[in-house]
Amino acid sequence: ASWELVASTSEHTPTARTAATLSAASLSESARPLELFLFGGHDDESCLNEVWLFDTRTAAWTMLLPHTAQAADASVRPDGRFGHSAITHNSSSELFIFGGYADDNILNDVLSFSVRTRQWTRHECAGASPSPRFDHAPCRAAESMCIFGGNTEEGLLNDLWEYALDARAWT
Repeated sequence: ASWELVASTSEHTPTARTAATLSAASLSESARPLELFLFGGHDDESCLNEVWLFDTRTAAWTMLLPHTAQAADASVRPDGRFGHSAITHNSSSELFIFGGYADDNILNDVLSFSVRTRQWTRHECAGASPSPRFDHAPCRAAESMCIFGGNTEEGLLNDLWEYALDARAWT
């Protein structure tokens, strides 16, 4: 096995960045994921909240939602951020993000992006939730998003949290 550089066929591609997330998702009800969704990151000037799609069949990038410093739908659309986590759910048609670092703020919010409708949903979580953090380790386990550790203003963490994706609650 070896690595292979994937050359883009697009004229416009995402800017260079660090600490973004790239998640496989599907625009089709029955297809295995053939699309990659890039969200956020930092480009040495600002925290980004743009969403890009990479079609693995055509090697083409498409910007779905451009970066905005203050979106008109700011109550729903996430702040630009880096060091967040992202996983896919519901047969890979929803992209969930958690936390991250945004313009001197450490976050602990949960949002989802429907890859089919291209709409964001902010999830209000009742009860206990993880402290704000960035650079944590995420994974999807069955119908949950799990996060471990991360970084805060006080230092490093070693806690494990589970978010039930269908119930929209931390457990």
